[in-house]
Amino acid sequence: MPTRQELADKTAKEYFLEQAAAYFDDLKATAHNAPYGQFLNCAEAVALDKGRDLIRQSLETLVQEEIHDIEKKRKRRSVRNAKRRKGTKGTDGSRSTPPTEA
Repeated sequence: MPTRQELADKTAKEYFLEQAAAYFDDLKATAHNAPYGQFLNCAEAVALDKGRDLIRQSLETLVQEEIHDIEKKRKRRSVRNAKRRKGTKGTDGSRSTPPTEA
């Protein structure tokens, strides 16, 4: 059975492939419907506009995944460090009592 991370990766990849397929379909439709002599201009306009959006979306997804991974690693590291600090010098595990006034 795939792990949660594998499912998330697969879902992100499937979403990207759907977006790429839609981009290709738009590009193909634009090229097919372009006026005579304007094929290259129309196709280039769609390629630049929608291609830029596709690249931006894929980069946003990758950056967000990296941020999530880094935060997860930091969280694990801070929990591990907190467990190590538990037995630091000066603590015997007992609760401290408030100071008495003289």
